[in-house]
Amino acid sequence: MMNTYKKPVVTVDAGMAEGVYAASGATQGTLNVTYNGVWDRWGANGGKGLAMANWSGLNGTITLNITFNDTVDQVETDDASVQASCSGKTATLIFASTASNPLTIGIHLNHGTSIDDLKMTGFTYSVN
Repeated sequence: MMNTYKKPVVTVDAGMAEGVYAASGATQGTLNVTYNGVWDRWGANGGKGLAMANWSGLNGTITLNITFNDTVDQVETDDASVQASCSGKTATLIFASTASNPLTIGIHLNHGTSIDDLKMTGFTYSVN
């Protein structure tokens, strides 16, 4: 018995997922951070910037790292259960997914630079 050879055909569809492999490695839910700008000014230099984080579909302990274009001197939130710290240009927040959502975040500059120039450069997060 002889089999008939059929030439394979490859199609490309930019809007199509990768089939069965599309979900492998995917994380649950989403988290977003928005920097809203100046919240408060302290004299000619320094002040507090306002950022907001919101999430959905996340369950567990969230570690959020937010980076800025200037050294962060202090970070605070409106939820006392959040562990907040800063190092260099990065603010780190560790909190349960059940924390206040959206989360209000205050970014302090206390070293004589203008709060007007503060910009968020990015953020990363993980969930455990």
